[in-house]
Amino acid sequence: MRNLKSIIFLMLATIYLCSCNSNTNNTEIKLQTDSIKSLVNDTVSLQIPNSETEIDSDTAIKVIKSKTEVKPKVLIYNFYATNRCISCVAIEEATKKTIETYFASELKNGTIKLYTLCVDDEVNSKIAEKYQAFGSALFVTRVYNGKETSTDLTGDGFKYAKNKQEKFIEILKNKLIEYLK
Repeated sequence: MRNLKSIIFLMLATIYLCSCNSNTNNTEIKLQTDSIKSLVNDTVSLQIPNSETEIDSDTAIKVIKSKTEVKPKVLIYNFYATNRCISCVAIEEATKKTIETYFASELKNGTIKLYTLCVDDEVNSKIAEKYQAFGSALFVTRVYNGKETSTDLTGDGFKYAKNKQEKFIEILKNKLIEYLK
């Protein structure tokens, strides 16, 4: 059983390391190897109840890829000024309603994060400057593989959140679904 684990580990580590970018430094290789070793041990203990059971290498690789696959994170920044108008409050309420109704599990597990930030508060000055938010603004940002993609939904928020809330909710919901893929 122990030899089978070692053989599978070495085979998968070799395949993985040979397929990696040649510019990978030693620290990255060590981290990747340690991660693979841990995942192989988990995989082997989960899928091989006794030494007579065989594991297909393609299946093992699929399990490892699914365990190591990086999923996108979605950050929602709802900026507001100290003096808020009815539309600003409506945007915040519709945004919260959308997340709580359709994305409660993603919010709970941290895949989606909602930040409601006052632009007049000094603590928020850097993030407000990054998004050029000087008053009410709503940005949805996808973070995936170290890259950020942002969509400004401020205009749609002011246009629909107060009087056509369902329309705004649908726009925001579709953007979140797109960014979670």
